[in-house]
Amino acid sequence: MLTSGQLLADRYRLGRRIAVGGMGEVWEAADTRLDRRVAVKVLKAELCGDAEFLHRFRSEARMTASLNHPGIASVHDYGETAAVPDGPEDTAYLVMELVEGEPLATILAREGRLAAERTLDVLEQAGEALQAAHERGFVHRDVKPGNILVTPAGKVKLTDFGIAKAADAAPVTRSGMVMGTAHYIAPEQALGSEAEPASDVYSLAVVGYECLAGHRPFLSDNAVTVAMMHIRDVPPPLPPDVPHHARALVEATLVKDPWQRYRSGGEFASAVAAVRAGLPLPPPSGLSMSSAAVTPVTGVPLMAAPPQPPQPSPQHGLRQPPQQHGTPMGGQAMISLGPAPGGYPPPGMPLPPGGKPRRVGLWLLIILLVVVLIGLSVWLLGPSYPRMTLDSAAQGGHPSSTTHPTRDNRSRPGTLVWLDTTEFVGRPASEAVANLTRLGFDSVTRNESGNQPTDLSRCTVTEMVPSGQVRVGDRITLSCESEPGG
Repeated sequence: MLTSGQLLADRYRLGRRIAVGGMGEVWEAADTRLDRRVAVKVLKAELCGDAEFLHRFRSEARMTASLNHPGIASVHDYGETAAVPDGPEDTAYLVMELVEGEPLATILAREGRLAAERTLDVLEQAGEALQAAHERGFVHRDVKPGNILVTPAGKVKLTDFGIAKAADAAPVTRSGMVMGTAHYIAPEQALGSEAEPASDVYSLAVVGYECLAGHRPFLSDNAVTVAMMHIRDVPPPLPPDVPHHARALVEATLVKDPWQRYRSGGEFASAVAAVRAGLPLPPPSGLSMSSAAVTPVTGVPLMAAPPQPPQPSPQHGLRQPPQQHGTPMGGQAMISLGPAPGGYPPPGMPLPPGGKPRRVGLWLLIILLVVVLIGLSVWLLGPSYPRMTLDSAAQGGHPSSTTHPTRDNRSRPGTLVWLDTTEFVGRPASEAVANLTRLGFDSVTRNESGNQPTDLSRCTVTEMVPSGQVRVGDRITLSCESEPGG
């Protein structure tokens, strides 16, 4: 077990633990050779013997080290060594730039909503940082507020490329497993397809929605349900006080079809910059263009043809492959899963004349396929698989823990589940305790003095031990920082 003051690899003296995540811990440390402060991410000891997780950790080090951008936390060093001299356990560690700031998730937990201009600034910077990864062929795959750091000066830094991978690389995770956080997952990721740069853009748009609305677009007590909402449902309208240009940007990016989105972080950042400058919202490159501008209901000019439902193939009624798309499907587009049936209007639109009987049958086929997909997902995520594939479950309008769904969607005592510390840190201890109790965990809370806080609602959670893979019924220790008088 790592402790403050410990010297790692005869070089990095650990100071305070910054965070605990699913794969490991992050410590503030001193580089004794170069006399500088760094952040050290240490893989959990129980995962060091897991070839899959060790491969993911090494991949994160290589990928992040190859990226040179002011919006991405830089990597200084990587190593694998004994956690304690002559100790039985080895550990892998990643030494990174120590960012002076806090996660966007913490800011949202404290402030609730962000102003439109501040939100757009964060989105533009994050999009530019993602572009640096996309240009190198990397997809982050887990863009969320917890992985977006904001400095006191307002500069944005992306972190945690732990499940990122090269777009053309072999999958790091087991076949059939979907990596990413359910609240921010792109529809194609939720369907098990490979993530692409447009998937990161969708996730970033969800972040933008949360900043503007003060809550995530889809809320449910079950991670699989949230993922299905991303596949099939329309996000609720943003609050009426959100400016038209910000509303149009987010709504235009939260489309289901990745080919109708901005194709990369850079293209999205350019769109953000345009609306911030008072220019018309530029269309995604995948949309067909028209010579005349149209004005959508948001009131912001969108230089693109109005969305039209795609036409079925003359022979089989199958939607054309993405590279053949010429007509946008709009915000309600269905997602292809291989050669998926196509020619469907968005939900709520009438079927074209003469096509109802045949298309109703195809709709039933689609529903059947979705049901089978959900069944397979639940089966794959059963007790025989100790890792969570969708990293978050909703709790009302607030973040909560990530549970490993069993076949009846309930976590029984002793069931292995995956708790994501980012869903607890930054929240009031009273809320964290309530969520843990709801999920079947015992918990104890300690403030900075090591005592039980007198008022849990005025004590903000700073860390949670254990986290990651735990069993329902385990005791969870929450550390929190009390507000004055708490």
